[in-house]
Amino acid sequence: MPVQGATELDAERPAESISKATISQMFSTPVARMFFPYADEVTAPLTERILERTGALSKDFGYKTETAGELVQWGGEPAVRLTRWVCAAAGRFVESLTGLSLSEAFERSAGLEGEERGGGRQVRVAASRSWASVYRPGDRHEAHFHPNTALSAVYYVTAPALCEINFLDPRPNVDYYDPGISLAGDSHRTRVTCRPGELVIFPGWLRHSVPTFHEEATRISIAWNLNYTLD
Repeated sequence: MPVQGATELDAERPAESISKATISQMFSTPVARMFFPYADEVTAPLTERILERTGALSKDFGYKTETAGELVQWGGEPAVRLTRWVCAAAGRFVESLTGLSLSEAFERSAGLEGEERGGGRQVRVAASRSWASVYRPGDRHEAHFHPNTALSAVYYVTAPALCEINFLDPRPNVDYYDPGISLAGDSHRTRVTCRPGELVIFPGWLRHSVPTFHEEATRISIAWNLNYTLD
């Protein structure tokens, strides 16, 4: 907010005395969205497998239900097929942002840190964890992020309507002071609406939340923690 007693000397200076400036909007956050082309083939079997796991083999957090164990191990061929596509899509996501192959991008990042990590080997994206979330009326998920994760991916299996996810401003200090005028979307929250069959990929450090689910039917989504691995 405006500071009381602040000097007004700058406001009295003629505009002509202000030199030209270059203004850059920095620190953008990439988020990818895409549809799985074979969604119709995996939706029914994935839904059946996931609902089977929401009994004794699940974790009830009170605000949603989450499956236990690795989805790629108990989800059968549809889960493996979907996961392979998600990892490939995540790899293309990184390559499109960097303009480099995964191996080249990994080597460049290692070089910036003064390390040699790749050694010329091929780098790919792999799932280090996978699970399904089941939302029923009144369920939600408060803001969180996925530690030790290069990329997070969320795929919407089935829902009675559009699926919503909120992405929160990742800059940690914007909530400490209200300047009165927002110059860069301070504390901005972006809500993305998706449809079943759609995948969302974003950096693992990006905080996100799921607003309260109000529909009467069940909504199912799958999430992956993705990291880089050396072949």
